[in-house]
Amino acid sequence: MSANVVITEAEAAKARHQVALLGSETEQQLSLRVQEIAPGEGPPLHIHLDQAETFHVISGIFRFQVGDKEVIGKPGFSVFIPKGTPHCFLYEGERENGQLISILTPGVHDGFIQNVPEAQAGGASPEVLSALAATFGVKIQGPGLSPES
Repeated sequence: MSANVVITEAEAAKARHQVALLGSETEQQLSLRVQEIAPGEGPPLHIHLDQAETFHVISGIFRFQVGDKEVIGKPGFSVFIPKGTPHCFLYEGERENGQLISILTPGVHDGFIQNVPEAQAGGASPEVLSALAATFGVKIQGPGLSPES
C-alpha cells in the first residue's frame, strides 16, 4: 500500500499549531512542523522514546542542546537527534521570530505535537505538561536553555 498525497496550506498548518503534516496523514512515516519561534522561546529538555527528531533552521540563530553538547544553528543548519537523546533549543533572536522545521520519525504520537502546544498556550503548569507529554512517549527531563547561559 502506498501513502496518499497530502497537501497542507499554510493557514491550515498555522491553525493546528504549525503542524504541516501529521503522522496520521503519512501512514506514520513522519510528522512535520514548520515553526515560528519568538525571541527567547524554546521547549524544555526532553526525550522522545519512540521517535527521532530532525531540525532544520530556516531563519534566525538557535542554540541547541543535544545530549551533553551545545551547538549553534544558523540558517541552513540541520541536526538529526536519535530517539532517546535529551534535547532542547532556544531561539536567540532579539526582534523577529525565527523559523525552524522539525521532522519526527516515525510519525507516531500526533497528540504530542497537537496537544502540548495547545496546553502551553493555555498556561498549563510544568507538571501538567510533563504528564501530558508522557502520554505521547516524551519524557520532560528539566527546564530548557535560558538566554543567559
